[in-house]
Amino acid sequence: MIVIWFWGVLGLLLVLLFVALAVVRKRDTRHAEFLALLAKLKESENRLRAIIEAEPECVKLLDAEGRIIEINPAGLALVDACCPEDVLGQSIYDTVAPEHIENYKEQVHRVFSGESVAFEYRVLTLGGREAWHQSHACPLRDANGKIIAYLSVTRDVTVHKQAEDQAQRHQTELARVARMSAIGEMATGIAHELNQPLAAIANFAKGSVRRLQAGNLTHEETHSVLHDIGTQAERAGEVLRHIRDFARKRNSLPRLVHMNALIASAVRLTEHEIRQHGVTIALDLNDSLPAINADPIMVEQMLCNLIRNAVEAMTQAGSTQRRIVIRTHPSDAGGIEVEVSDSGPGMSEEVAQQVFDQFFSTKPEGMGMGLSISRSIIETYGGRLWLETAPGCGASFHFRIPAAQSLKAVA
Repeated sequence: MIVIWFWGVLGLLLVLLFVALAVVRKRDTRHAEFLALLAKLKESENRLRAIIEAEPECVKLLDAEGRIIEINPAGLALVDACCPEDVLGQSIYDTVAPEHIENYKEQVHRVFSGESVAFEYRVLTLGGREAWHQSHACPLRDANGKIIAYLSVTRDVTVHKQAEDQAQRHQTELARVARMSAIGEMATGIAHELNQPLAAIANFAKGSVRRLQAGNLTHEETHSVLHDIGTQAERAGEVLRHIRDFARKRNSLPRLVHMNALIASAVRLTEHEIRQHGVTIALDLNDSLPAINADPIMVEQMLCNLIRNAVEAMTQAGSTQRRIVIRTHPSDAGGIEVEVSDSGPGMSEEVAQQVFDQFFSTKPEGMGMGLSISRSIIETYGGRLWLETAPGCGASFHFRIPAAQSLKAVA
């Protein structure tokens, strides 16, 4: 019995030994696998860090408060930092221009809410340099999907912004030159418009002097004559003010306006040319249009260009019926649409494809800038200008402009 017990115990010990050896071997295998996994993770981290450090664009991580957690060498150069210690742990808002800080904070909040964003902002670098940056940012999440940082790629767009500003200034100057050319073309009309109130003032004054000398001018009649003289003087002043505003050099000043009022003003500016060339003009204006946000002088210039082009096209073609129709109505997208149509000869497909090109003109002495500038004006306010025409069927220019957000507007 003792022998049997001995061998039984020995067998049990051997089994336990084999089990222990298997456990140790498995543990060593798992440990080796764990070490291999750590090595791969370390290798991946080093590879990713090398890629980020070699990235020519700024790559940075921010926390929810806007503090810089990580930034690559390109990012340091972007803000004129000498070493990571100059910016790590510091607030990104220290370099953002004051007028853009609130917007930047809003973008950080959106990223930590799970959105991806893209925006531009002005910065004042550590070296005192002013620049424009463009950032594309998205949330950085951990293995559980929790957002742990704001990850962005940022580039310097200063040169691009300066080019945009220069192009805008150039476009504004071209528009001013075109307006001055238009003023020259309207000189006869201006003289005509001013001559009427000035002649009326002179007649009222001379008639009053004669009646005063004859002693048959009553107090009531004197009051009436003076009122008429004042009205005509105001009319002359209004003509001069309108021409001065149309011609003066200034930056674009968008404000809330009504398109129907701008059309009426443009018709008044071109009224003499319309009458001189035997053109009739009909207005089909919708009274329920929303307001738009635009520079009224720029839009008036565009409308004058379209009206004047229609008059000249019908005159040059010797059209027997010369008629312009201007229509307005709400557009499908919630803005407004305007149509300026004429009864002229229309255009061939080849000409229609070039009418908006700079320096292209069908007129012998035309500059070829009017329609190009008109399209630029409309596109500045987020709109679109296009042409519908066919030979012998007249030309119809259409443009759309988005409605302003505000419900209040000035005429």
